[in-house]
Amino acid sequence: MKRLIAVLGTAALLISLSSCAVTTNDETNGGTGKSTSVTTKASETEVPADEAPTFGSAITFDNLEITFGTDVTWTTVENEFSDNAGADVLAVPVTIKNVKDETNSLNMFYYKFFGSKGTELDSVAFYFDDDVYSSGEMRSGASIDTLFHILYDGDGDYYIEFSNFTDKIEVKLPIAK
Repeated sequence: MKRLIAVLGTAALLISLSSCAVTTNDETNGGTGKSTSVTTKASETEVPADEAPTFGSAITFDNLEITFGTDVTWTTVENEFSDNAGADVLAVPVTIKNVKDETNSLNMFYYKFFGSKGTELDSVAFYFDDDVYSSGEMRSGASIDTLFHILYDGDGDYYIEFSNFTDKIEVKLPIAK
């Protein structure tokens, strides 16, 4: 009986830890939140059902409707203490709507970015105050306009992979600077 209680307790602890989100204050990272921008218009195209969603598409993930805008802006990491200081960054506009009947947010552990070379990119979200990372909770039916900030590693197809315990969706973002 004691083993069963220990196993159940450990399982409960692992479940609660996996649902925690770590937040980082921009000031504790030495970030300034400043950026410079140049806007480029991404091509808006109709996406066939057998292809990945892209600019102009909407997906539903984890009870959130995520719509990708087409006006990508370019900025840089302006933090002298970062390994990515001066690096080019894509700012991809998104509108996120909570379609759940209760408070919800996009968990930072449920998405990651892959660059033009197919490798996972470092997160630079905490250097930008207007990133999805800083969005917080939304009540049922609420929506926000925000940005995904993605390190630039060259022209090509970038992917945002959304994945939780039950769903996996990839969004393809063709980028040419």
